[in-house]
Formats: sequence, C-alpha cells, structure tokens
Amino acid sequence: MKKNLLFVALLLGLTLGATAQSKEYKAFGFGFKVGPGFDWVGSTTGGAVNEGARVGMNFGFVADFYFAQNYAISSGININLNRGHYSFLNGRMDSIAGLQTYNVDRLYKGTVYEIPVMLKMVTNQFGDFPMRYFAQLGAGIGYAQKVKVADEYENVVRPEEYTSTNKEFSNLRVALKAGIGAQYSIDETMRVFLSLNFSHDFINNINSISPNYYRYYNGDKNIGERKTRLNLLQNRFSIEVGILF
Repeated sequence: MKKNLLFVALLLGLTLGATAQSKEYKAFGFGFKVGPGFDWVGSTTGGAVNEGARVGMNFGFVADFYFAQNYAISSGININLNRGHYSFLNGRMDSIAGLQTYNVDRLYKGTVYEIPVMLKMVTNQFGDFPMRYFAQLGAGIGYAQKVKVADEYENVVRPEEYTSTNKEFSNLRVALKAGIGAQYSIDETMRVFLSLNFSHDFINNINSISPNYYRYYNGDKNIGERKTRLNLLQNRFSIEVGILF
C-alpha cells in the first residue's frame, strides 16, 4: 500500500513539475464527446459475410494528458452502441440427405464500454486564428454487454424484437484506432473539437467456446463440424464532436 501511494505521489509530482516548467500549453484537458458511428463487419476466415453498414451511436468522456507542446496521451471512456448486419451458414440434419446447410441473415446490436489509449499529435496554431489540427493513433480495450440478435432464415421471418444470446459473442473487445480532427480554442480554458475516426477489431467477436463457433448444432445436439469457423470483426467509422476544459 505504501509503495502504491509513493508511486502515485511521484506521478503527481512529475505532472505538477511539468506543468510548472511550461505555461505555453495546458497539460491536462477533460471533456465530453458524442456522434454517430457507421458499423460494418469483416471476417478473416470468410465465416461471416458483411451485408451492409448500419448506424449506431457513440459518446463518452475524453481526457488529454499533454507531455509536450504538441503531443498528448488521449484516453477516457467510450460508450459505443454498436450495430451490425451479416450472414453465415448454419446446419440442419436431413433424414435422407444428411447434413444440410442454409443461410442465416442476422442483425445484431450491443453496447461496448471501451478505454482508448492513443498518441495525439497536434499542430501549432496557424497565425492568429485559434485553430489546431491533430492526428491520433492507438488502441482500445473494451467490454461488450450481452449482444442481441434478430435472425431471418429460410421461411422464418425475422422477429420484430431482438433476442439475447448467451455465449456466442465474446465480452472482450480489442481494437486498433486512428483519427484526425481539428480543435478550436474558445478561450484559454475551453476548446471544441471535431474528429473523424476509424476503429477495427483484431480479436474475433465470436466466442471460441461457443458451440456454434466450430460446429453445427440442432438445439443442443451436435450434428457436424463447420467447414469454416465463424469469425467476426467489427469495423466502425465515426464522427465525433466534443468539448474540452
């Protein structure tokens, strides 16, 4: 416990010292952001086929920690209302022909709570106009709540309400993240910003312990092994507006 307190005190001292040494930039900024997200899926195995983009939302808190005039570590909390539309093959057992496959068209939605850690690189102000531009690159790790789906297949019409899934989707999300944007200084303590962002998951969203990941099932009965294992990666292009204090 004493070591932890000492470490925190050391970090605080370094932060205050850095702030005292340079008054040319604000060492810390905290604020809020919101905006739409355009979601589509990918698959490294071909097990899931993208059926078009869908619109979600994202909002959250932003925290910028400047360690130099033009460089910061940008973090915070993202709350992503993800959407998706994809298709995949499922299986059934025919008494004469044996194992048969059919196509499932699926809509899904879920909420992902994410902590991003990104390097933010900011330009100097051009002339007297208080505008600066930035680019950022990093990663995010998140937790996905239970995903809900609505399926349409063969002669079964897609239900009006989404139904919860149990173990089919993984709770863990890890994504590569990049963005560009501009920030405008209203005064010495307040900035507004607009950013364009891209996020790409690089860990399979389908849970590897899910029976449907590697086998065809009829209810709880295993009826055969999949030729292509299910693999689903979320992609998102988002537009965010926000304010930093």
